[in-house]
Order: sequence, then structure tokens, then C-alpha cells
Amino acid sequence: FFGTGIVKKNVSEKARFSALLEAKCPRCKQGPIFKHSAFNYLKYYETNTNCPTCDLRFEKEPAFFTGAMYFSYFINLATIIIIGLSVFFIGNNPDLWVYYTAIFPVLLLTVPFVFRYSRVLMLYLFGDF
Repeated sequence: FFGTGIVKKNVSEKARFSALLEAKCPRCKQGPIFKHSAFNYLKYYETNTNCPTCDLRFEKEPAFFTGAMYFSYFINLATIIIIGLSVFFIGNNPDLWVYYTAIFPVLLLTVPFVFRYSRVLMLYLFGDF
């Protein structure tokens, strides 16, 4: 039992991974971490304070999600490297502006997703549930 009266269930690895991808609570795997969809570009960053299902507090301490910046950095770095290498090999090392026009729009479009999943990874890895 957890302190909130929720019975801990055996959750398969597939269900855990699915909950991570859907940005669900790391404890109960049901409550949403975010208030709005990632496609809502005006409110994608709004995080629930507590899980609506099991009442787990998401931000364990002030500035808990500051560490998510590192996840965000590495996700963006991987994106830049993958797109850059693709442009290099497909375009036979084109001019620099081709790299810019291939990389920057992708980075801008993925901001909400990178922001959200860096926070989700922070919660799943360091939330101490």
C-alpha cells in the first residue's frame, strides 16, 4: 500500500513504457502529468501539481525540474546530429544554409515534445516513488 491508499499493482514493462510515452503518472500509470496536449502550443508546458488519480506530488522540491534541462539538451543534440548527418550524406555536403533550413524548423516544431518528455524522464528516473 502507498500512503494514499492506492494498492500497488504489478505493472508490466510494456505498460510502464506506454505510460511514459503517454506522460502518465510514474506511480499509478493513469493520471496525466500535463494539463493540456503537446499540440496546444500556448499551454503545452502547464504541469499538474499533483496526480489527479493518486495525488502524487510531481515536483518533489523547488527547482526539481531544472535537471530536465540536461535531458532536453541531449535530445536536441541527438536531433541536430541525426538531421545534420542525414543532410550531409543525402545532399553530398551542401552549403551551410541547407543545414540551417533543415535543422531549425525541426527544433522549433519539437519544442513542446522535448520539454514534456525531458520532464517525464526526470520524473521517471529521479522521482523516488
